[in-house]
Amino acid sequence: METLNQFKIELPAVISDAARVWIYQSSRKFQKDELEMLHLACSKFTSDWQAHGTHLVATYSVYFDRFICFFVDESHHGASGCSIDGSVRFIQLLEKNYSIALMDRMQVAWLKNGEVVTAHLHELENLYKSGEISMNTRMFNNLVSTKGEMEKSWLLPLSESWHRQMVS
Repeated sequence: METLNQFKIELPAVISDAARVWIYQSSRKFQKDELEMLHLACSKFTSDWQAHGTHLVATYSVYFDRFICFFVDESHHGASGCSIDGSVRFIQLLEKNYSIALMDRMQVAWLKNGEVVTAHLHELENLYKSGEISMNTRMFNNLVSTKGEMEKSWLLPLSESWHRQMVS
């Protein structure tokens, strides 16, 4: 079985496999100077992140210069509706500051020659028929909900992904 490590993706070791994860896919690759500021902003956000006045055990990672992932170890204290709303407001602020989309769930992503490629979900069937993607294409499943699930199911061949239902 293939793992994320084969794609040089290392999930945060300081947080448990049961940690909850939220994945935000950018509409474009972050530029080098943007990444520096993004890391500072995400680091500050996760270090200050609270639920009902209690500090969350949280961290973040940015993968492929396109995916912002927040991890919360809920064995210490769970993320609440208010704390999740706070993270959404933070992501919306990033969208505004960087003129990008981070919450467009209709955009899907896959790897092509080590690079992230995106398209609208409804384009997948035509991309499959044209040969642009195949059953072996590595698709990103941004619907995973835990770090452990992310490790096993974030990047899967189209044949094993929920995206398969979009192609005939």
